[in-house]
Amino acid sequence: MLEKIRFVNHIQEEMSWGEGGIYVNSNDLHDYSWNFTSDNNKISSFHKGIVTKTIPVIICCSSESEGIMLKNRLLEITEKDVLALEHGRIVIGNYYLKCYVTGSEKSKYLLHKGYMETKLTVTTDYPQWVKETLISFCMNGDVISDVDEDPDRKRNLDYNVDFPYDYMSEMKGKTLNNTGFSGVNFRLNIYGAAINPIIYISGHCYQVNCHIEENEQLTIDSIAKTILLTKRDGTVENHFHQRNRESYIFERIPAGSNIVTWDKTFKFDVVLFEERSEPKWI
Repeated sequence: MLEKIRFVNHIQEEMSWGEGGIYVNSNDLHDYSWNFTSDNNKISSFHKGIVTKTIPVIICCSSESEGIMLKNRLLEITEKDVLALEHGRIVIGNYYLKCYVTGSEKSKYLLHKGYMETKLTVTTDYPQWVKETLISFCMNGDVISDVDEDPDRKRNLDYNVDFPYDYMSEMKGKTLNNTGFSGVNFRLNIYGAAINPIIYISGHCYQVNCHIEENEQLTIDSIAKTILLTKRDGTVENHFHQRNRESYIFERIPAGSNIVTWDKTFKFDVVLFEERSEPKWI
């Protein structure tokens, strides 16, 4: 059985490897290894660092013109990431690996213009297979998973960092389900208008003390460790220093069912980044 893999570059140009004249042999994309550091002969931490993998690819087309087209397209799609220093993605099922194609070792290309064997070298500085899940929280209390919402809201609130119990009791609780086996990174998109928006996930406080106007968006990214406000004119402001410093704003979202509470005066999305050392077998 041939494995089907998609490659998508940073400008969303895509190739399918596993059909249509370009095929993938057995490879090490599913393999992984943790490095470790030690202190007094005890393991103190694990890490992976920069990882290189090899993908054997066969181009086999009935016509010479199709084979030539695929050979050229293979380079032209993958090379753009390297030149721009922007990750492409290898996609298997619902999981992707952020990476660059950094090498190609070719053979048997003189047999026929429609045939070539090549070993692609793939290099990644983020060696995790990632699945993204989008959950939208609406002002009417609806929770919508894996759909794009265009949120809006209207209300004027100004709360301090600490919240009395009676305020918490009035906030509306909904469920956020992390189906992974561990806590996950996230991207939190809060849509204006909102003032000092605060969200509790399993009791943990995520708050930024800033004003978000209509048609503006505040993005909290736990991987990049950034808090950015995108203004209506497209400019971006750094609001890292406006975070609630009494509660770690990049706290991972725990595995399992998480109660989410907010005052329902604004809409927001949570994108969960489930990370695995190998893509999930299906």
